[in-house]
Amino acid sequence: MRILHVISSTDIGGAEQHVLDLSRIQIATGLAVAVAMPHVGALSDALNAAGIECFIFGRGGRWNPFTLWRIRRIIQQNKPVLIHAHMPRSAAMVARTNGSVPWIATAHNIVKSLKPFRTAGYVLCVSQQVRQSLLDCGFPAERCSVVHNAITPIECDAANRARVRAQLALSDRLIVLCVARLVPAKGHAFAIEALPQILGHTPQAQLVLVGAGVLEAELKRLANKLGVASRVTFLGARQDVPDLLRAADVYLQPSIKEGFCLAFLEAMSIGLPCVGTRTGAIPEMVRPTQNGLLIEPANPSEIAIAVSALLHNPAKAKALGLAAKKTARSQFSIERQGRETLALYDRVLASTHALSEK
Repeated sequence: MRILHVISSTDIGGAEQHVLDLSRIQIATGLAVAVAMPHVGALSDALNAAGIECFIFGRGGRWNPFTLWRIRRIIQQNKPVLIHAHMPRSAAMVARTNGSVPWIATAHNIVKSLKPFRTAGYVLCVSQQVRQSLLDCGFPAERCSVVHNAITPIECDAANRARVRAQLALSDRLIVLCVARLVPAKGHAFAIEALPQILGHTPQAQLVLVGAGVLEAELKRLANKLGVASRVTFLGARQDVPDLLRAADVYLQPSIKEGFCLAFLEAMSIGLPCVGTRTGAIPEMVRPTQNGLLIEPANPSEIAIAVSALLHNPAKAKALGLAAKKTARSQFSIERQGRETLALYDRVLASTHALSEK
């Protein structure tokens, strides 16, 4: 079976990591896999390193005739039995260029328009919230279901933890870590607003933000205004996120809006006690007070209470972290994601063949 994945971005974020992980597991199970993308970048480098063929269709809008022509040529040359598009832009381009090849799509975030997905044979949704948004747009329930994203578990190394904390000059601090692009949807401002209250209970707390984005200057001004600038560390985009997770004491995801949030699941897999907002797939990962804490979005007071509760009760934090680790590794494995996705491929192909024989 030959599968062609199509994605319209090349930086390694949640959707791109999903394509990389899914392609790897599909290759390992004997499928022939290729990935089409707009240009060479971090994703193509990672795919090439894994021995996965990449095709470039060039930059341009989803209706750019040259881009669409190149995608059509890639499909014709590869002759896939099924095309798997990721995110609305890619789905729209596949819908416009594909001829008779069966295709499906993955919705990685809240769906606002049905148009890109209308002709897909099936839509995989990364969370129940994403699926509900697709249903709310009028997509048939029998043609969509949830297949959660997955991760390769991160192992913890105590010696590495001490080294990273020393490098950050935070050996004596209790690190509250957040990994996310510095954009409004991720809710960093609410975490900074919660910091004075957290510091009132735990003076050694340090908020560490990993990620780059348009809000960096604004968030730094906010920290200065609240008098907590020295207690917020901006690390920018990093390639050593696993090491930073090992160095943390609590993981915080203050997002207002999420699709799945792989960083949250990675933190769970390492055994970190986690605090997350009720958005995207986070409520599907967390059983409150059993393997993590859930709070309402855009609520600095709830952030402060939840984070302080974990920092002040190491035994509780450890128990939640161990339960989170078990959940991440048993319910969100890449092997499980691969099996569920392949079952849907078979279902779509069987349905297509049945229709063609009528």
